Order: sequence, then C-alpha cells, then structure tokens
Amino acid sequence: MAHDSASRETCPQELVDLILDEVDPTDKVTLNSCALVARSFRPTSQKLIFSELTILPWKRDQYTILALQLRPTIWMQSVISAGILSALNNVKSLKIRIRSWHHLDSTCEQAIYSLIARSSLSSIKIDGAYFQTNPKLVALLQCFPASLESASFSKVFTNWTDLTSESIQFKSQLHLASLHLGTPDPTLFHWASRAVDLRCLQHLHTIFDDDAMDAVQPLLDGAINTETYHLSFWGCYSHTGSPNLGKMQRLRTLEISVELNWMDILEVAGQGLDNPLDDAMLALATAPPTVEHLVLNLEIDNPNELHHFMGPATLNHLGETLPALHDVAIRIVSSCDDDAALQHGIRYVEAAFPRLHQRGMLTAIVVPPTGSGG
Repeated sequence: MAHDSASRETCPQELVDLILDEVDPTDKVTLNSCALVARSFRPTSQKLIFSELTILPWKRDQYTILALQLRPTIWMQSVISAGILSALNNVKSLKIRIRSWHHLDSTCEQAIYSLIARSSLSSIKIDGAYFQTNPKLVALLQCFPASLESASFSKVFTNWTDLTSESIQFKSQLHLASLHLGTPDPTLFHWASRAVDLRCLQHLHTIFDDDAMDAVQPLLDGAINTETYHLSFWGCYSHTGSPNLGKMQRLRTLEISVELNWMDILEVAGQGLDNPLDDAMLALATAPPTVEHLVLNLEIDNPNELHHFMGPATLNHLGETLPALHDVAIRIVSSCDDDAALQHGIRYVEAAFPRLHQRGMLTAIVVPPTGSGG
C-alpha cells in the first residue's frame, strides 16, 4: 500500500529543539552530527555550535587574519571575517585574544564590536591585548551589553591616562555576577567602579600593585555582596599599603596569591622594602569574620627557600580573628622537579603553622604553575 509522503508523521519542531537543547554546547562533534540528521535539526544545532566563539589573531604580511577556533583550518582575511562575524546572532560566550588591536582592519574591528554588543552575550574573556590608546579600550568596553553576566581580562594593557578626567558615558550599569581583572591596568579598575553595579558581584578577582593601588580600594568597598574574592599581589611591597577587605561583609572564600622571589628580596635589601608575604598578611588581617575558606598561593621557584619569607606563624591566630574559618589551604606553586625540595616545602609549611595543622584545618600541597602543562 502506497503512502503519501505528505501524510508521514513528523516530530514537532518544539520537541526537536527541546532534545537538542540537552546536548552539551561544548560537544561540537555531537552537534555537527545532529546538524546533518535533518533540516529540522539544523537551525538549533548550528545555533548551539556557534554559541561559544573564540577569536584568535594571525598576522601574515601586512594583514591581520582572524581564525574561528570552531573551524581552525579556515583562515579568513579581515573583510571576509567581518561578514562572517556579522552573521553570528546567538553567541553567548566570547573569548578574544588579539595582541595589538591597532593592527585590525577597521571593518573587522567594528564587526567585533557589533558581535560583543549582541544581546545574547553572557560571558566575555579578553586575554593578552594591548591598546595603543585609552579610547580604543573604552570603545570596546562601551559595547558590553546589559545581558553580560561574566567579564574576564587577563594581561590587558593600555597607554594609561586617568579615566576619571575624561567625559566618558556608559550605556548603563552592568549587573555582572563575576569579574576577573587579571591585569594591573588602572583603566579597567576605573571602568569597573563606574560601569559595574558592584553590589551584584558574587565572584571577584583583582591584581594589586603600585599602579593599581588607588583604583582597587573603591572596587573592594563597593563589592559588599561578593562571596568569593581572589587577590593577587604583583610586584608591590607592604610599605605601599595593602587592600582593606573590611566592607566585603558576605565574603566566604578568600584566595590570596603572592610571588616569592628570593633574588628580588636581595636586590632591594636596604631600600626599606619588606617581605612580599607581608602584603598578604596585612590584607588578611582586614578580612571580615564571615570568611570560611582561605587559600594561600605561594608561587616560588625553589620550595627550599620558603623559610626566607615565612616568619612568625601569623596564620595560627586565624581561629581568633576569623571565627567562621573551616579550612586553610596553602598551595606551593612551583615548577621545581626536585621531589625532595617539594616535600620539604610541604613539611616546612606544616611546621610553620602547627596549631592549624594539629586541628586538621591546614592542607599543604604543591601544584604546577598555570599553563605549565603539569
């Protein structure tokens, strides 16, 4: 018996979309396969495939070429890239790594700005970027949509001038839940203080050094509802002052990272500069009593040199100043391949803070540096 093709039962499109929405957006292999199943599968599959995008630079001759990480074998000149970027309407997560923005073709640059301004965007990460002028960076920041929930900046630099002296208007305050400022450039701190509703922040990461010192404190004073804060010290010493965490009254997890370089201490001897670990202790002393978890990252080449930096057992008194504290983790961040030195570092930390160790609150471990592949 012949069947009319028009009478064949089909799965409702709504049901197809519900099924595909359950696929992990990072599982591109599965999504690519789904896109080939039937026409009804294609739109939703492609929407999910291009919901996360990474833009990488590739400079060849006099042209700046962009590559989409989703199609790493295809290289596109800037004019072509602009056309492709303008067609991506459902990008939710965007990662950009463009070293020198002044090398971008203006058409491509505007296409990137338009992509950032998409109302679908909820997460953006900018890594390893240099802007010759502040207006270049400000133009990018002004594109951030109200839908943005997470923003991350790592190694972003400008030829800095004080934003507070400029007449810069931002669309509206961003209600970010997470903000990562992995750069000491004050421009971004001033932007965050003015364009971000700091009361909405739940997770915050900042770098603290001499250049960003005055810009960091207003950010911390406004982040009154932040629950997780990671403070990284970068090339500054306790004589310059230290961040005050006293107004972060909902803080639950505090992570502090310090780079310990014995040669630097030797070089500055006699100049009134102190142990960089003192910066961490000064900041820790201002932590609110709500802190339950403390992580201290000690980045050091040779763990055998820890005794040069760790003096009085300051952490042993945390039970008195931080009554809610449950645990303390000290992570020795080192690429050292000498197992004896690594074990010695762990034992030294445990011996330096005997009260915490005896009470079962202290965990000392060694971890490789980020990006080391270890």
